[in-house]
Amino acid sequence: MSPAAEAPGPPRRLLVVADDLGYDPAIDQGIFEAHRRGLVTAASAMVDTPFAPAALGAAPPSLALGLHLVLPPGTGTARAEEELGRQAQRFQTLSGRPPCHLDSHRHVHAEPEVLSALLGWAGARGVRVRALHPAMRDRIRAAGAKAADHFLGDAALRPCWTTARLLAALAELPPGTSELMCHPGYAPTHARTSFGREREEELEALTDPRALMLLAARGVLRTGRL
Repeated sequence: MSPAAEAPGPPRRLLVVADDLGYDPAIDQGIFEAHRRGLVTAASAMVDTPFAPAALGAAPPSLALGLHLVLPPGTGTARAEEELGRQAQRFQTLSGRPPCHLDSHRHVHAEPEVLSALLGWAGARGVRVRALHPAMRDRIRAAGAKAADHFLGDAALRPCWTTARLLAALAELPPGTSELMCHPGYAPTHARTSFGREREEELEALTDPRALMLLAARGVLRTGRL
């Protein structure tokens, strides 16, 4: 056995999900690059921006696509159900396929009333919903929807994934399936956001060859879906 390889143990799987597809053409370019030559296996798409049709139309079949639900904080369950249905339908119209997972901009889906709306929709379809912590994961699964065992990512860090931080996290992946949230891209050219150049740092980390080598040495399976 190579010194870099590990002895067989409990299986580890990794979903690497890039948020904000469709937000800005420069961000989309970075997401596609992080998928083509890096770790990204899935992307979460906004559907109501001017750039969403081009982004969803250009996404390769190998990139698992989900809905990045956009709602204002404090949205009630009834309104969230209505918006989820509308945005999911627009997603399918633009991409030609239903979303394979659900999450949300700024984690608004973690609010109890919004989560209730998502679970009714996702539970009936067996769709994965992003779980931010174990209690949320267990609630999602109890509703009949899917959830990863573990969640990695912190949007409050700018950037979350430096190369050093990413390699350290990959080296410590626990058994089971982990979802790693990321925000690769190039500095936005149209979207007004304070999260700009940091996306380029995440893109650099996610395309570092050492990351793929580390996953291979640990026998981690990369996947876009549960």
